[in-house]
Amino acid sequence: MGFKKISVFTLLLSSFASAAQLDASQFKLTESGYNANIAKLDAILPIVTVSGVLAATNHANPTKTVAASNFLRGYTWEDVTGYDDVNTEKWYPQGITTSADALDTGIYENKKVILIDWYDNTGLGKGVRVSFIDRTASGAAAYRNALLVEPFADASGNPSFRAVKVHGGGLMWYGNSLFLVDTNNGIRVFDLDHIYKVSIGEGIGRISSTVYEAFSYAFVIPQSRSYKASALAAPMRWSFISLDRTTTPDSIVVGEYAADGTVPAPRFVRFSIDYTTRRLFTTSAVATATWAYQVDILRMQGATSINGKFFISRSNGSGTKGDLITWVPGNTAKIYTGAFTPGCEDLSYNHNADELWTLTEHPGHRTFFAVKAASFA
Repeated sequence: MGFKKISVFTLLLSSFASAAQLDASQFKLTESGYNANIAKLDAILPIVTVSGVLAATNHANPTKTVAASNFLRGYTWEDVTGYDDVNTEKWYPQGITTSADALDTGIYENKKVILIDWYDNTGLGKGVRVSFIDRTASGAAAYRNALLVEPFADASGNPSFRAVKVHGGGLMWYGNSLFLVDTNNGIRVFDLDHIYKVSIGEGIGRISSTVYEAFSYAFVIPQSRSYKASALAAPMRWSFISLDRTTTPDSIVVGEYAADGTVPAPRFVRFSIDYTTRRLFTTSAVATATWAYQVDILRMQGATSINGKFFISRSNGSGTKGDLITWVPGNTAKIYTGAFTPGCEDLSYNHNADELWTLTEHPGHRTFFAVKAASFA
């Protein structure tokens, strides 16, 4: 299947500002301390490993062939009597990451894993859930949904937790840490070494001294720290995030979604990350970007960088296929029009298999799939 390549000049004509490198030092994130309530919850709730969650998968991911350029493999969600993640409007999937982000080998606790987050669309304040997808077995996959929570101390000083009420547009897994973008504030981090098994019930947090509930989910992942964005004259939208293992040291790339007419044009920002601590490099608890760029690509949903080359997903509405854009700063961008199915979202790269993973969000048409990155010259 062929796709039209459009020059960056044509792209700029459809936008409103010139692409330009920015002063990276203006982009800062202040790191919080580690959440002290996690230690208190450890003393009360059973701790479960990632492999323990995967051992409890209760939904199937049927394989799915997707009309995408350079398609490698794909899956969809469970749709059976009494349970339907394909068509539900209660939850919308957004961010994707894999065990190739978590560890260089691509194997985490002897498993090949994909994590996808969903935001609550009910208005009931359930926050964000994460699908733990086990694709260790060849050609098969299964998943379990768990809830992200923020531990806190209640009025009596007892440890509890609440839902994490953010959009969750991007997700990145690094070691035992799960990074989630918080649109207006920066980044939240969750500790996968402290997944808790909770009681099944409709409540949230501490119900009694021994009973904790999470909107009927069996597992919760606690927020361990956050990175608060500094104030900018033009506040940045923290829309998506990905890991880049091809820089020294490793780095993360964050970017922002911008609809038609948004000012300023969307930006990419890069921060260095420490593989020994799984935290951003900081000075006096402040992480400063190492690189920043204003780009002229609207409706970006995800981006990742591989050896200095950016791969960008762009949505074009619910009934129109999405685009894949490749770009090396300072060079002409290439747009592979219609390379992705409608509703494309975040991106994640598995270097072990040259797999560029993405997902789609629209009810009735939800898939997640990989394409071959090297085929996009």
